[in-house]
Amino acid sequence: MIQLLNLTKYYGTGKALQDLSFSVAPGEIVGLVGKNGAGKSTALKIISCQLLPSEGDVRVDGLSVVESPLEVRHLIGYLPEQPPLYPEMTVTAYLDFTARLRGLTASQAQNRREIVMGETGLSDVCDERLGNLSRGYQQRVGIAQAIIHQPRVVLLDEPMAGLDPFQIVQIRELIRSLRNRHTVLFSSHILAEITNVCDRVVLIDRGALKAQGTEGDLHETLAGQQRLFLQVRGGENKLKAVLDKLPETRFSDLESRNGEVVQVHITARGDVREILSRACHEAGLGVMELRTEKHGLEDLFMELLGKAEVA
Repeated sequence: MIQLLNLTKYYGTGKALQDLSFSVAPGEIVGLVGKNGAGKSTALKIISCQLLPSEGDVRVDGLSVVESPLEVRHLIGYLPEQPPLYPEMTVTAYLDFTARLRGLTASQAQNRREIVMGETGLSDVCDERLGNLSRGYQQRVGIAQAIIHQPRVVLLDEPMAGLDPFQIVQIRELIRSLRNRHTVLFSSHILAEITNVCDRVVLIDRGALKAQGTEGDLHETLAGQQRLFLQVRGGENKLKAVLDKLPETRFSDLESRNGEVVQVHITARGDVREILSRACHEAGLGVMELRTEKHGLEDLFMELLGKAEVA
């Protein structure tokens, strides 16, 4: 349903996107993940025909955003990072307005408005002015306007940004409800929510694809890497000297307590527990705790980006 084909975008001499290619199947929900400035919003703006690519193309249901932008726009519903709301309008008036902009007749607009307000939980606030709504309800209105014309593709740019935990759960369930009726591509920094909502994750960094797949697929990408937690007694400098000598090993979050007890998270290629334990003993460090840790999605995110940067 969505195909990015060697997509490149320049802003001046800088590259926002670099030869980016991935696809989204019909009815799939895919999360686009990356750091600030990774190119997520640029990619969504090109897919939604707000920007033209410098090189490459995007196809939506087989139509090119370069050759057939008007036709592509009919297929897409889009929620930018800042919902395009008019604060003086009521929910009802705004959804009628956006439906008419999308080419629906007055009767069609009224029918679709009632349906999407029910789907997005807006019926109880239908007469409220948009400017008086909470951030969570404003996001609901933003999603409602994106789906009011029954688009085949829904693009959501950071739909959970600025929400409290309760609102995040609500928006998560709302996005889930779009599955199968729409193809959904959304960007987010809230990594814990990605696997709760998405079928797959696409990880980009500096405009380039770094990894994609399910959380299980990303774990496979890091196959052979081991993550350890180590706590020793004997001093920070001694521990650093030990870790610096271990091949293909990185460490982070090193913390020292009173300069004596030190703990650290370690990522290593292969199983280094025996070697690490022996090296600590030979350096005069007392091993208080050494255990393996499972890669969470945040760990995967950092490891894959770190791996890509080293490469």
